[in-house]
Amino acid sequence: MAKLKVKDCSDVIYLKAFHRFGRLTYSVDTHISGVEISRIHAVIEHNGQDWELRDLSKNGVWLNGQRIAYNQAIHLKVDDEITFSEMHPQTFIVDSISPPKDLLIPSCNEQPDEVIPLEKYHFLPSESNPELVVFYDNEKLCWCYEHLESGKIVSLTDSDNLCVANELWYLFQVEAASQEATMPIDKAHQSSLEFVFDISLDEEITELKVNHNGEMLDFDIRTHHYLTALLARYKARDEAAVDEENERGWVSVSQLSKDLGISESHINIQIHRARKQFVDLVDDKGLAEQIIERKRGRVRFGGKHFTINKGSHTEASYDGLQMAL
Repeated sequence: MAKLKVKDCSDVIYLKAFHRFGRLTYSVDTHISGVEISRIHAVIEHNGQDWELRDLSKNGVWLNGQRIAYNQAIHLKVDDEITFSEMHPQTFIVDSISPPKDLLIPSCNEQPDEVIPLEKYHFLPSESNPELVVFYDNEKLCWCYEHLESGKIVSLTDSDNLCVANELWYLFQVEAASQEATMPIDKAHQSSLEFVFDISLDEEITELKVNHNGEMLDFDIRTHHYLTALLARYKARDEAAVDEENERGWVSVSQLSKDLGISESHINIQIHRARKQFVDLVDDKGLAEQIIERKRGRVRFGGKHFTINKGSHTEASYDGLQMAL
């Protein structure tokens, strides 16, 4: 969330991974007026580790009062002062040199620091009472948001708006398709996950543990684990009747709502909470979407290896090919 502040005022400029300054309105990221300003006057770019300033102009760029060499990368640090003109010396102060990150920014930006850095899953306006969930879709390679009441999913591109609690926000995308989640998912890595569900005899408590790369991760006891375990039961049930593993376990959200006795919007909230907890512990956004898979109003458990224990009894064991009861 790297940013510049404009000296002597409250304006804030959030930096894209390749951020252009100049007077050519539709070709720059920050417009600077003035006859002495070149169409593309300068760029600030993240090189993977640091932020660098380059002068691309005819009339010069000043850093901390000294003119910098033309088209040479100059590393930036916090509190550096940048000036693009001697005639109109508006000064930009480097306020943060954090790595680039996509943001949600309030359209009524009275408090410029009140932004949401986008990382994994975001329940808005709050996790306890969400209206929608913002998440990165690894197939579409874009940020999306889902209205939890309707289940409608909307794709977002740079500068698109969304409304939360009657407040308008817009997406500030630092670089198209820059998320780690766009990396190809290793299918062998995915299939190596082993899930162990422990359900109490009265089915009031469900605990989940996941073996990930030889490490047993404790997902503790959560309400949404029962939903995930129920989807695993559907998948185990289909093993004998459905030959193709990719077709096993699918169930409509409406049927799942009936089976659990909760609303479809509550189903959607629990699905996203299950995904969010997984990505928080495993730190793999790509895998998280495949724990509970969704398509055309249907969902299923995506795990390839799992065991369901009820009390002291093993109810089902599934290895992607065979199931033992």
